[in-house]
Amino acid sequence: MGLDASVMCTCYKIGKTTPCPFPADFYIDEDGFPAVHIYAGDDVAKSDDFDAWLATCCQHPYMDMAALYIADWNEYRAFVDALEQVGWDHFLTLRQQLPSENHGTTPAAESAKALAELAFFKTQNGVSKNFLVNSDTKEIIQATAQSEEGLFSWDGRTGLRLGFDELGFFIRDVWDLNRELFRAMRIEQQQLASEELDRADQFEFTDLDTGKKFISTTPVRVFKRAEFGTTQEYPRLMHVEKRVVDTDYFDYILQPLTDILTVSVETGNPVRWS
Repeated sequence: MGLDASVMCTCYKIGKTTPCPFPADFYIDEDGFPAVHIYAGDDVAKSDDFDAWLATCCQHPYMDMAALYIADWNEYRAFVDALEQVGWDHFLTLRQQLPSENHGTTPAAESAKALAELAFFKTQNGVSKNFLVNSDTKEIIQATAQSEEGLFSWDGRTGLRLGFDELGFFIRDVWDLNRELFRAMRIEQQQLASEELDRADQFEFTDLDTGKKFISTTPVRVFKRAEFGTTQEYPRLMHVEKRVVDTDYFDYILQPLTDILTVSVETGNPVRWS
C-alpha cells in the first residue's frame, strides 16, 4: 500500500464540461472532490447518474487534472527521514503538509511553498542512510525509515517481522513481545521448497559470520517490473551497509511530488492525498 495524490481540473469552473445533471446539487467536498448532495426522497440512481456524468463530462475523466502514485510508505518515510536529516527548519511547509495517512489536502498556496522547499532539498550534497544491500549486485534492496524502527515486512500468518538497523538485519516475533529471533550483518537466504502442496515455501537465513541459522516462511523479496506485470526475486546474499546518497536517489518521490504540486499551483486547486 502506498500514497497517491490528485488535483481537480478547472473545467467545471470555466464552463468546459457537459451540463451537470444536477447543477443545483453540485459541490466540492471537504477532500477536494466533486460531489452531489443526496437528499431524502432523491431517486436511488442519482449518485450513479452523477458518477456516470463525472466520468466523461470533460477531457479529464472524473475531473482529475492529474492523478499520480507518489511512493510506497517505506519509500515515503525514508524520504521524510532525509528531510529531517537535512533539517526541518528548511522544510516548514513540507513538514506541515506532507500527509501521515491516505487522507488530507494541500492548498495551492502551500503547494508553491512546498515546491521551493523541494528545490532546496535537491541542492544538498547528500544524506547518510542504512541500507539492506544485495551483496552480489551491490543494488539496494530496502531503505527503511526511523519512524518504522527499520521494519519493512510483516507476515500476518506467523507474526514475523523483518527489518534492519545499523546493527544488522533482524527477524522479530511481534506476537511474542517483539522477541528477536535472528540478527546478522551479512546474510545468506536460501529458498527451501516444500513438497507439500498446501504448505508455504520456507526460507533459511544464515548468519555468514557466526553460522547461526533461522528458517521462516517470510522471505526478503524484491519486486521488479516486467513486460507483463511484476516479478519477484529472493536475493541470496545480503548485508547491511551505511551509504551517503545523493539527493537524486530520492527521484522516485521527488518527481511525482514536484509534478503534482506544480499542477496544484497551475490550477489553483489543492492536492488531494489518498
